[in-house]
Amino acid sequence: MADTFQASISRGTEPARDHSSDSFMSRPVRRLALLSPWAGGNLGNSAILSSVILNLSRRIPSIEFVGVTLSDEQARRRFGIETFPLAAAYRVHPAPSINGSSETRGEQNHARARIKQWLKRIPLLANLLRAARTIRQEITHILAAAQLVRTLDCVLIPGGGALDEFWGGPWGHPWNLLKWSILSRIYHVPFIFLSVGKCSLERRTSRFFVRIALKLAAYRSYRESDSKNAVQALINAPNDPVVPDLAFSYPLPLIRAPRNDTPRNGRLLVGISPIAYCDPRVWPLKDEQRYNAYVRQLTEIVKWLLKEGHQLLFFATDSPDLETIKDILAAVADIPKDSNTILTLCGPVEQSINGHLHGIAEADLIVASRLHGVILSHLIALPVLAISFDPKVDAHMRSVNQMDYCMDINTFTPDAFMERFEALKAARPRETMRLHSAAQAFCQQLDVQYDRIFGLVKPADIMREASRHTPMLPRAI
Repeated sequence: MADTFQASISRGTEPARDHSSDSFMSRPVRRLALLSPWAGGNLGNSAILSSVILNLSRRIPSIEFVGVTLSDEQARRRFGIETFPLAAAYRVHPAPSINGSSETRGEQNHARARIKQWLKRIPLLANLLRAARTIRQEITHILAAAQLVRTLDCVLIPGGGALDEFWGGPWGHPWNLLKWSILSRIYHVPFIFLSVGKCSLERRTSRFFVRIALKLAAYRSYRESDSKNAVQALINAPNDPVVPDLAFSYPLPLIRAPRNDTPRNGRLLVGISPIAYCDPRVWPLKDEQRYNAYVRQLTEIVKWLLKEGHQLLFFATDSPDLETIKDILAAVADIPKDSNTILTLCGPVEQSINGHLHGIAEADLIVASRLHGVILSHLIALPVLAISFDPKVDAHMRSVNQMDYCMDINTFTPDAFMERFEALKAARPRETMRLHSAAQAFCQQLDVQYDRIFGLVKPADIMREASRHTPMLPRAI
């Protein structure tokens, strides 16, 4: 086993199965782990996980899921599945509480505080103890994770920006991918990357970790061409497919069709979804000046929309953005307006995917920055004016022919926004139909991928069936 593993790394090529084979799975899938950095407050990751669970459950009724995430308790409540901690920092078994009287516990806490103060005077010793604790936690987690992997038929990385070091550096998600991919190889469990995105991988250590994980995969696909092209700098895998973001496979609830006409009074309901971009309180890259400039620009836009008589619906697709919404609302608090002029949806932790889609479906068009703030709107054919904070947003907007309505977060101005807003407002009927067709085509491609990987149909049948499909209206509008 070790020789095979080392050989696959040293060759510099991927050991993934031939993509023309009848099935990528070496055995029936009855128990599958979903490996995601989902942390409870991200609706994009929630939509992706829900999509995979619903689609695979429909294809394999007896399948069992294990959510391997950063928020195992929240994942258990939201998805109703077994869970396991993704990283060592989240203990598999919590440390037992200390028995004894409150007086004894108080003495012990006081003793700990004295030890911590003493260690601060000896930085080298403190660092060594911290490293020893981290290593102990990591070994404990690896041993527990190995026991889990032994019970699985597949470990699946379900989309999102999985190839990323931005939140946590090399020892964040890149290390998690390496660890779980090696455990999967040891126990002969297929390790699959499904419609993943490549984001930030600037550090050599991150690229090394991710390169090995990719090479050990039985199957890899990417949500857009930009991610696939970037991965080619890490591994030689030109035949890996590009298959859209997994959120486009979410079974749509019954919602009203988007309105194509403009109300007689010209008043629109405009969804506004800001982002905590560079916010020192929550963003890894802390730049208060840039954050304040962004909030000022967006505040001017909100004031203009209110002056034009539009109704606004504020919403967040990730928890950190709630503070940005508060900052903007505080900046426009003194503007005279009716009580129903500004509406808000509940936060992403409390919000279900169906609830979110029902909520934003009331809007006529959307202004958003986060990728899945855009994608979930496009899923129900809502036109979006994207204020893009990352190349992944640009890549998606290109994939749906919406680059005319994509602006850079660092260079956009209120005047430029107003011009693009009016253009999108006038083009709503055409762009709505275009998004209908794109969402349906993406859904069909994802259906093909689900069927292909889990061996329900042969590749020749898939290609023949896919060639007959023509874009049409989404299934539930």
